[in-house]
Amino acid sequence: MKRKMKVSTLRGLVALAIFVVTGIGLALHTGTGTVSSMGLDWVASICPLGALESLLGGYAFIPRVLVVLAIVVAIVLLFGKAFCSWACPIPHIQNVFKTKKRAATEDRENREAASLAAANWKDGVQVEHHRVNVDSRHVVLGGALISTAIFGFPVFCLVCPVGLTFATFILLWRFVQFNEPTWGLLAFPLVIILEVVVLRRWCGKICPLGALLSLASSFNKTFHPAVDHDKCLRDTNGASCEACDLACPEHIDPYADLGERPLSECVKCGRCSASCPVKAIRFPFKRP
Repeated sequence: MKRKMKVSTLRGLVALAIFVVTGIGLALHTGTGTVSSMGLDWVASICPLGALESLLGGYAFIPRVLVVLAIVVAIVLLFGKAFCSWACPIPHIQNVFKTKKRAATEDRENREAASLAAANWKDGVQVEHHRVNVDSRHVVLGGALISTAIFGFPVFCLVCPVGLTFATFILLWRFVQFNEPTWGLLAFPLVIILEVVVLRRWCGKICPLGALLSLASSFNKTFHPAVDHDKCLRDTNGASCEACDLACPEHIDPYADLGERPLSECVKCGRCSASCPVKAIRFPFKRP
């Protein structure tokens, strides 16, 4: 019997493949770009936040940017916030620098969120989530867009950890290939470490790109975690199982959307499915 590849391994391979494609583009001069702005010839994609900043910072109507932005929105409507767990390099960087203390803190927070969801289920509490889960990320998003409009250039792009990660990769490539040392090789990683290590809850509390994706993903109805109630321990024997809730990094409850955050915040990481002891969770195209 063949062993099935862990979803965490698959996510890591996808993230690695993006860097490989970036490296091939640099070596062969294909112009494919990075995850922040990649494409081939006239077919291209761009970071949706960067697109908005370009429009606001340039004080100009740019049809191509609007078309690309519409395509990105369409992708988010289909796949939700999958970018955050499958393509964004930041979660992997955070794992590299994760300390035992931080891991313990995250474990405690996950247990508290899981216990709350289980208590809501047991008590029959109905959690009414707003369609748009507005939080501190959206405040940062507003600040990023307003500052861009005021100063006339994409301010947040200067400190975006995703962009800086790929910028560091490109600078390192040029250093190895052309022996072009630059202060960016030191400055960029330091800024990244400050943002994703010192500011521990970057993804959940600060990231304006995640906030922007959440606005579109609030209308996403596909590839949500779906529970097979003929298998789930909560249904088959009334057990207060918290396995999927404990595994979810977004504090979502796949069973009945009773968690701290709504299903629209799901990043499709598959951890809930992998952790389920009876394999009762899958990600169908359309949730029943």
